[in-house]
Amino acid sequence: MNFELKVALRFLKDGRGQTVFILLGIAVGVAVQVFINTLIAGLQIDLVNQTVGKSPHVWMVGQSSYEAALAANEDANYFRGNFEALTSPLKNWENIETILGSRTDLTAIVPVAEGSAFLIRTEETVPVVIKGMDIADADGIYGISESIVSGTASPGGDQILIGSGIASDYNLEIGDIVTLTIPGIRNQNYTIGGIFSLGSVTDDTWVVMRLSQAQKFLGLGSDVSKIEMQVADVYSAETIGGELQARFSGASVNNWIENNTSLLAALNSQSMSSLIIQIFVLFSITLGIASVLAVSVVQKSKQIGILKAMGTKDRQVSRIFLFQGAMMGVLGALAGGGMGVGMVRMFLWGTSLETGTPLFPLTIEWVRIVVILSIVVASSTLAAVIPARRSLKLNPVEVIRNG
Repeated sequence: MNFELKVALRFLKDGRGQTVFILLGIAVGVAVQVFINTLIAGLQIDLVNQTVGKSPHVWMVGQSSYEAALAANEDANYFRGNFEALTSPLKNWENIETILGSRTDLTAIVPVAEGSAFLIRTEETVPVVIKGMDIADADGIYGISESIVSGTASPGGDQILIGSGIASDYNLEIGDIVTLTIPGIRNQNYTIGGIFSLGSVTDDTWVVMRLSQAQKFLGLGSDVSKIEMQVADVYSAETIGGELQARFSGASVNNWIENNTSLLAALNSQSMSSLIIQIFVLFSITLGIASVLAVSVVQKSKQIGILKAMGTKDRQVSRIFLFQGAMMGVLGALAGGGMGVGMVRMFLWGTSLETGTPLFPLTIEWVRIVVILSIVVASSTLAAVIPARRSLKLNPVEVIRNG
């Protein structure tokens, strides 16, 4: 152990009361940073999962007549009200699906035949949304197979799947026969083969069937209504959507970010609030260490004068205070990190007492914690720079003479 470090430890021990208080201040500040950082990150992840966890992040549909007219003649002055708002079927979708399949940033690709219809059961007529898709592919987005509460997830023949809300409201069970109708166009009888519960409003409106069934019922021929996709990083959906829009000129691409601007604004506000709080906490820690060490320079001025008179160089004296700042930063950061993790675990335990499940999941991300601890240690060391520079100005003769 070198000379400067020994003296730094001695100074900390001599002023153990101040040392304990500043270490406690650092620990509490770090604990608050760790807890708030983990809490905000967990809350944001939970909000995003609730919003787009079981829904497409990016989807591609055929262009509307308005969009097609614009694409054909961008210089023309068109008014949207002169065109139908309905999108056209997505043609040549098999080739599009193949191209999309080569992208590593897409985790699920689901061709969908979608349309509105009515479900007729005895005297009840229920508006529903027809979702025709391959169940195995759709599991990558919706997790239908794991959400089956009754029956099968693989309907065959004339079987369909219905949401649990529809089944409950209209007393429908496995094996019941219902009629799906598009008024004035088509009526078709189907057998209920499965009931699912996705835990959202889709349980009250969705009727799921095989892709080929839906294409035939909706009169799409071999076309589909859209291709739905999920991406590995939900926040990259807008970028990926822009790339796909540029790649496929005959289609219109949308993403969840464009449809949830208010949610993104709220998430950004949360992040900014968290950052401001952490900056002020860090500032308080830095100010506290600088103040304590500045007082220490005054208190230890006689000892410093003696050290200088004995031949200790100015830069060695400066390093004593830098070592003090670094040691307090390391000890306080480690203690605070442990306290912060404990606060997170207490939050999870406390919010799960009534239901057995935490209010929302929190994941302790050790990388984030290490970054916070590193910043605190660096700030503590920098906080010692001013006291260290002040020690350079001490004249050993005057300090020893004046006490």
